[in-house]
Amino acid sequence: MNEMQAVAQTAQALSDETRLCLLMILRDGDATVNDLAAHLDLAQPRVSSHLALLRRAGLVSATTVGRQRTYHVDAARITQILSMLGDTMQTSTHPPRSPQATRIVQREMPIRQARTCYDHLAGVAGVQLLDALLQRGWITEADARYQLTPEGDSALRARGVDLDAARRARRKYAFGCLDWTERRPHLGGALGAVIFHALEDGGVVRRDGATRTMVLAQPISDWLNG
Repeated sequence: MNEMQAVAQTAQALSDETRLCLLMILRDGDATVNDLAAHLDLAQPRVSSHLALLRRAGLVSATTVGRQRTYHVDAARITQILSMLGDTMQTSTHPPRSPQATRIVQREMPIRQARTCYDHLAGVAGVQLLDALLQRGWITEADARYQLTPEGDSALRARGVDLDAARRARRKYAFGCLDWTERRPHLGGALGAVIFHALEDGGVVRRDGATRTMVLAQPISDWLNG
């Protein structure tokens, strides 16, 4: 494989939201397919397919002991890659979208405005939620990872967010998940999940049938304002 082929393969591996999430999880520790499937609420075959592509790109390696295969990454290298991607997202006004995402944006389809991404909020609403949490100082960011501040802890508990459940969860606490249509991060991880559950339980968002599309029953800013 020549240098340009290697670059193209790496670019392909990093072009998918699920694969970026897998890299973020593995950066925090080794995991099996079962672990990763549980983290992302995905079928194991789908996770295995993504891992195979990441392995071909040299971003993920695996160790087999008996019948169990464990996946791991070079944490320092992945952190550098994700940091560079984060810089690109912040400085580029039009990050690339997939053809399907481009059609959805051009047609202003409801799935763009609010949808689920595994178990957290995505789309325009998800990106705006993360922006608002940062602007209010409820969370802080470093290297695409987020930490809850004391002010954020008090405010989110007051809005019915089960922060204790997020801390007990055997998964990454909070990270920036690259949004499929907006090409900016929304909030993923255990914290993103419990905030989404609070929004749903509070009637702020509701599911549109059996699809990923969510309907905003009220502005999320009203919920944040208490």
